[in-house]
Amino acid sequence: MEIGSLSKCLDKANLSTNYMEKVAIPTHLREVEEEYGVKILLAVESGSRAWGFESKNSDWDVRFIYVHKPKWYFMIKEQRDVIERMYEDDVDLAGWELRKALELFSHGNPSLLEWFNSPKVYYKNEEFIRRILEVESLYFNPIRGMYHYNRMYNKHNERYLRKEGCSAKRFLYYLRGVLACKWIEKNMTMPPVAFKELVEAVVDDAEIKVQIDRLLQLKKSGNECDLQMVDAKLQLYTHRLADYYDASIGSFRPELHRVSSNKLDAILYDMVFPTKPHE
Repeated sequence: MEIGSLSKCLDKANLSTNYMEKVAIPTHLREVEEEYGVKILLAVESGSRAWGFESKNSDWDVRFIYVHKPKWYFMIKEQRDVIERMYEDDVDLAGWELRKALELFSHGNPSLLEWFNSPKVYYKNEEFIRRILEVESLYFNPIRGMYHYNRMYNKHNERYLRKEGCSAKRFLYYLRGVLACKWIEKNMTMPPVAFKELVEAVVDDAEIKVQIDRLLQLKKSGNECDLQMVDAKLQLYTHRLADYYDASIGSFRPELHRVSSNKLDAILYDMVFPTKPHE
């Protein structure tokens, strides 16, 4: 029985994390490879499960990078470079074709950089990820990163917190964006994907750390959108930081260095034309 049919027969609440990560998600990835005739080079978890504050009913946000067989790259007509599938067991698959991914990587796309640093990896081509991580620091753009996380926390504040109140989910998204800006200002590198690692690195106040951990436990034990009481001191701490980055982001202009795309071109070529051809 295919996993799509099997999932209909199972209670979603009883699908264990181990089952999803070891059986369901790998099966879905193989189905994508077969259906589209592609080879997946990297497949990871993104979103709350990668950050470490998923709820019991959180979806599985699987993101992947794939490569076509060589003939695909010699077609005159432009081809679709994204694959998206949603399964009944709450697995949301979204993938980018390799050339598209590398082009975005060359501009320091923060979402893509999070994929490459996700702590939850379902599959990786060792050669591909090794070469990507070797050059990652060359292509990280702190200005682009700062604006990305600034938009993230402002979006959640304007769309959700002000209108719906402080749910654990929305406040943690908001807080993560603010703390990511603090990391970038301090280190000029990509922030850690794991939220606890980010908190440990940039939050000095022990009481604030305790309140963040309390909020994490509430989020992980409750429903995605349960309204929770967020500690007043934690709210004040976060809002002050957010106000600071809102006011200073226009003057955040660290020196940037132009980087050749030659190394990324070489990665593209070697993945499309591997030593061992795609079957």
